[in-house]
Amino acid sequence: MNHQELAPSTDADQPVVPRAPWLTPRRLTLFVISWLGLFALGSVLIANPFQSEPSAQATPNYANVMYLHGLLIGMVGLMALLALQVMQIKSRHAMLWISVGVVFATVLASVGGIFDRTIPGSEVPMWTQIIGFFALDEILLVLIIALFAARKRVAALGRLPVFAGVAAATAMLGAALMGHLAGWIMEFGDNVPPALASYRGAVGFDSASSFTAALVGSHSHEMAVGAMALAMTMLAVQFGYVRLSGTARTVARVGMGMVSFGVVAMALFYIATGITAWTPPAAISQLGTSPNAIPIDDLLTGVFVMGGGVVVALSFIRSLIQTPVRLAAAWAWILTFATVVVAGYSIELHTTFFGAGDPTAAGAANDGVFTWLHQDVGLFLLPTVLVIMLAVERLVVRRVHRNEIAWTAMAGTTLLFIGGMVWVFIDPALSGTGFLVSTAGVLVTGLAVLGTLWYAGLSRITSIQHARTLQPPRAHPVR
Repeated sequence: MNHQELAPSTDADQPVVPRAPWLTPRRLTLFVISWLGLFALGSVLIANPFQSEPSAQATPNYANVMYLHGLLIGMVGLMALLALQVMQIKSRHAMLWISVGVVFATVLASVGGIFDRTIPGSEVPMWTQIIGFFALDEILLVLIIALFAARKRVAALGRLPVFAGVAAATAMLGAALMGHLAGWIMEFGDNVPPALASYRGAVGFDSASSFTAALVGSHSHEMAVGAMALAMTMLAVQFGYVRLSGTARTVARVGMGMVSFGVVAMALFYIATGITAWTPPAAISQLGTSPNAIPIDDLLTGVFVMGGGVVVALSFIRSLIQTPVRLAAAWAWILTFATVVVAGYSIELHTTFFGAGDPTAAGAANDGVFTWLHQDVGLFLLPTVLVIMLAVERLVVRRVHRNEIAWTAMAGTTLLFIGGMVWVFIDPALSGTGFLVSTAGVLVTGLAVLGTLWYAGLSRITSIQHARTLQPPRAHPVR
């Protein structure tokens, strides 16, 4: 094996606990990726994602949503594990607490989600998930503290990325707390304690259900966008934000400035609209004329967080051309922007046709497909692919293997995007061309994930064997 094919040295194989040499960031990362893959495969047996949300205004299926939480919490756990390495956090306490938290959060939230079908009613699986949710809180809190405690040293990675990372983790923690409150009201009502009902009335909600709906809506949006902002922050740092110069550095700063502003503005907006009945003034509430208009929160997240991420990615254009695995990560983000922002804005500006959940609208079937596509693919799958590509760059030893994974991922995500656009804008039939091409894209993307697990799993063995070949043979004692 050519020594030049080795990936940059990382701490991925250093034990989290000296007494447990088998517990390494590499193994934890591969465990979470494996778990997410298996759980995603199992989702086909629980609910067909293409039909689980028939329209934008349909009442979310509680059982499906709670199952989906198992995937999303694992995704955030994977980000936290990588963030410690990317941000060069050396604290063993942080690594230990986040590693333990990731295992508890991923497993308990997922297993509980399989059986958490009703609320109230599914008490044991619900509380199993809740323990996992609390573990996620712990992960985010430790990550925030670790970044803040190491702020002077970490600032060498770039002040804007570090600020954006802290802001993203804080936004996700705020979103989690709103989710806890929503779950409490759904389980116990808003009269436990009585002060909760008094607060609900004081801030303008006319019922517990309207309060819960506001909390759930803000929770889901803020969590998804916060996770995306953290993913983009890790991309910028790992790709060498501080080493950029000239125009590229200026472009990267503009992009990270947009992401930083966007995640803070987004978090404040969703917290305000989640815990109060406040609505923005009509003059700034949307772009366009109702019903064909883009809401202000979609503008904040789309233009600043996702659009800023595109600007950041393009600042590394030279590196992207030379490194397929980096190109695959950036490509996943660009497709996220195209799916959620470009296609989403187009649909919102043509609400008269698509209907926004109106079953009598001419494009109601198209809108139903996009409801699935922008959420499960645009907000969840594609950002996860980005994070996995970051893991590939750090964990897969040989360049040729990294390239194989990268090109496979790009082929899969491209097929998925093309099929999705055909499905939404041309043929919304549930078994038509868009469905077939999209499904092919998902399968090819799955191959990239399998390749990641295979090659990253072999990398530790390969590197050990390589190290042994460089050591001189032991001298036999003279008798």
